[in-house]
Amino acid sequence: MFQYKKNDIVITLLLALLYYSTALLSSFIFANTSIISTGVFIPEGIALAFALYFGPKVVPGIFIGQLIFALLNTHLFFFSFTVSLVNSLEALLAIFLFQKFKIDIRLRNFRDIVATILLIILILQPFSAIISNIFIYFNENIAMNKLLLNIFSWWFGNSMGQILYTPFLLLFLTQYKNIVLREYLFYGLLYGSVTFLLIFILQIQNLFLIMSITLPLLIFIIFQKSVAYGTMLNIVLSLIISLSFIGEGIGAFQTDSHFNNTLNYNIFLLAHVLISLTVGTLFEQKRRYEEELENIIEEEIQKNKEQQLLLIQQSRLAQMGEMISMIAHQWRQPLNNLALINQLLIVKYNKNELDDKSLEYFKKNSKKQIDLMSTTIDDFRNFFRPENEKKELEIQSVLQTLFEMTRPIYTSHSIVLTANIEEGLKIYGYPNALAQAVLNIINNAKDVLIEREVKNKEIILNARRIDDEEIIIEIQDNAGGIKPDIIDKIFDPYFTTKQDKNGTGLGLYMTKKIIEEQLEAKISVKNNKNGALFTIYLKGQK
Repeated sequence: MFQYKKNDIVITLLLALLYYSTALLSSFIFANTSIISTGVFIPEGIALAFALYFGPKVVPGIFIGQLIFALLNTHLFFFSFTVSLVNSLEALLAIFLFQKFKIDIRLRNFRDIVATILLIILILQPFSAIISNIFIYFNENIAMNKLLLNIFSWWFGNSMGQILYTPFLLLFLTQYKNIVLREYLFYGLLYGSVTFLLIFILQIQNLFLIMSITLPLLIFIIFQKSVAYGTMLNIVLSLIISLSFIGEGIGAFQTDSHFNNTLNYNIFLLAHVLISLTVGTLFEQKRRYEEELENIIEEEIQKNKEQQLLLIQQSRLAQMGEMISMIAHQWRQPLNNLALINQLLIVKYNKNELDDKSLEYFKKNSKKQIDLMSTTIDDFRNFFRPENEKKELEIQSVLQTLFEMTRPIYTSHSIVLTANIEEGLKIYGYPNALAQAVLNIINNAKDVLIEREVKNKEIILNARRIDDEEIIIEIQDNAGGIKPDIIDKIFDPYFTTKQDKNGTGLGLYMTKKIIEEQLEAKISVKNNKNGALFTIYLKGQK
């Protein structure tokens, strides 16, 4: 059992009132007091929209509205009751079918539009027209040819009412928050004025000529706004044209036959409705696809940014590990010296030979070692510090500083690090970026040399000017080269051949990014006779 709330009762009574009043309006427009007419029966469209949007609770409003209209048109109570019951059952059937076939009442997709129209034409109105007219046939003993005409008229008029008014109301009820009322009324007034001008002022007699003006304008407004505006324009069009029925001999919708006149009116409207719904829905789908695509692109861009930040963070952690390793190698000798100085102090103390001269020696030499360690910390901190401004830099100075800082770690692994750098080579960029890029490459070479246990390990760096505009830095090793099947992948993020040795796969990837983005240069790699050859192409300064 339904539990009615106050709002449900109000909506049900409102539907009953709308049903009755629009039924009178339809009768007035088509000058027909019978409930069977080929003209657009407006209340059928309103009833279907209310039933689909508000649910079964408001269906009694359809029954009440139809019952009152039929009784006041001098129909017998039993006949009026039966027709009202059939129309109510039709609404319940529509609710069931929409749910069964999962038709979205927002009519967002072309499938929803087609399914709605097919259900109206092939199921709902045949159900209503056939059952109601068979009842009339057996109770009033009408001729068979008139029965078929009545079924057609009922089906056609009610179908037009639902095809015209149901999408309009469903779209308005589901999208009213997105509709700007001022614009909505403006476009309705504009479209109505153009239609009124064509039919009543210019009194154009050719339907195709009228359609050639009204349809393009309809499509243009739908393209600019939405399909909800298009369905409203169809209502405006139907009401303006209906005035030609009330007038005398006006426009293309006045013929000698009332039946033909009504058919022309319906077909003209049907063409507008079908085109506006089809084109409008396709426009809407295109807009949604574009919005979804933009959202996907934005999400991917955001994911890419997050991924880049993660890569940078991981690269910084890897660099921090390198820095700690280098500092450890740089500190090893000063720490050994401090240990010897400390041991000498203890020996002298134990022998009672500790005098002012010994203390002064300890003070002077220990401070020297501590200052050296402090300088090492500052050098590495400055080396890994991000830079904000580009400047002209001399390649020889930058790389010599780098080698002085890092040479101990290579020496500890018996790696000979040789540098052949032309004097006066200058570029415009970030000194630390250049140093870090070179460091990543020689560190990668160091790891391969150690892993492959190469004898006479060697890394050679050559820097020279090619021409007035280009300088190259070549870094080569004698580790045997890179396997041909992976040489094209070594700059990819997370690609590493050191899975079992805590390789991150970020060193060469970040090197390529530093070279391309911060130095605005290029890098390539190939195998030479003894090992891998990395080449950095820089824009030189004269």
